[in-house]
Amino acid sequence: MMKNFKRIIMWTLIPVAIELIGLLFLNQFYFNGEANFNIKKVDISSKQAEHKIKVKIPEDAEQIKVASSGNYISYYDGQSLQVVDTVKNDVKQVDLENEFSYYTWNLDTDDMFIAEKTKAGGNSSNLKFESYDAKRDEIYPLKNLEKNQDLSILLPDDSYEVKRVAFSGPSNVAYVMSGGNEETNGRIYRIDVMIRMNLVNFGRCKLGNIAAVNNENGDELIYEDRTYNRIRTGRGGVIATGENAMHYLLNTDENNNIYIGNGENNKINKIFISNLDVDKKKVYTLPSYVSKDNIYVTRGRRIYVNNPEAGEVKELTTGKVTKYVGKFVSVYEYGVISQNGNKLVNSLF
Repeated sequence: MMKNFKRIIMWTLIPVAIELIGLLFLNQFYFNGEANFNIKKVDISSKQAEHKIKVKIPEDAEQIKVASSGNYISYYDGQSLQVVDTVKNDVKQVDLENEFSYYTWNLDTDDMFIAEKTKAGGNSSNLKFESYDAKRDEIYPLKNLEKNQDLSILLPDDSYEVKRVAFSGPSNVAYVMSGGNEETNGRIYRIDVMIRMNLVNFGRCKLGNIAAVNNENGDELIYEDRTYNRIRTGRGGVIATGENAMHYLLNTDENNNIYIGNGENNKINKIFISNLDVDKKKVYTLPSYVSKDNIYVTRGRRIYVNNPEAGEVKELTTGKVTKYVGKFVSVYEYGVISQNGNKLVNSLF
């Protein structure tokens, strides 16, 4: 009798013990507020951006440009600006009310800077500026925020157009260079974050390329003085004198480095990297002369050399080669855009 009773007690305690062990396990690993979890962050934004691009364009497409993200490709068809969403493959038209002059994509956003010409009476014209938000498919005029007036420039004559635009980056300042058939009498305007505009004073010279940086004193214009073969700052400083060769301003990067090509006849065999805040230069020597138009410097401090004959782009510091098909169009953050027949395609780095 006693033996059977002990056996019953034993079989009763076994499931209770199992339940207690289970509760102890749950308390230690699930309900304990001090439990440590090893969480791995998965960044899908970059993967979404690194998508394959294949969009159709008309044969008469001009001024093909790519947003730095690669999310949008744009071109001018002779009548209007067309913007292609490379993810959805949708095409949207940017309606312009006046004569088209110039456009470019912003440095770090999917926004477009547009310049249009309007008649001002006689032989003169105005330049009117607008911004296009590709994500929202909205265009709006740039207005002086203090005076609530549309931003515009009175041009000396109808031959003047916007030649180049340089963005400073963090300070949200844009430098707009306009000129006629000859750039000797070119003008540069500075537009700040409040959409205020002023004319930049610089020595009378034939202007070449322009760029901008942000140093300890604020934003700074960098430009080519083609008359005296100098690379100058908007405040009058000289970065490169070009005593032994021609100097060509290639670009600036997000760390305010200034990239200068050294060579002759629009070809370079050396690239100098300078900085207004640091008295130190870095030099890259190319194995042979390369057209300055085949050198691409990105905001992310990468230097790409395009070899159109071989259909490849080489990153200078790492030596990594990216092959592409068709005609080279542009470099963007994740790769190369090229035109293959009536299609624009990408080749990822």
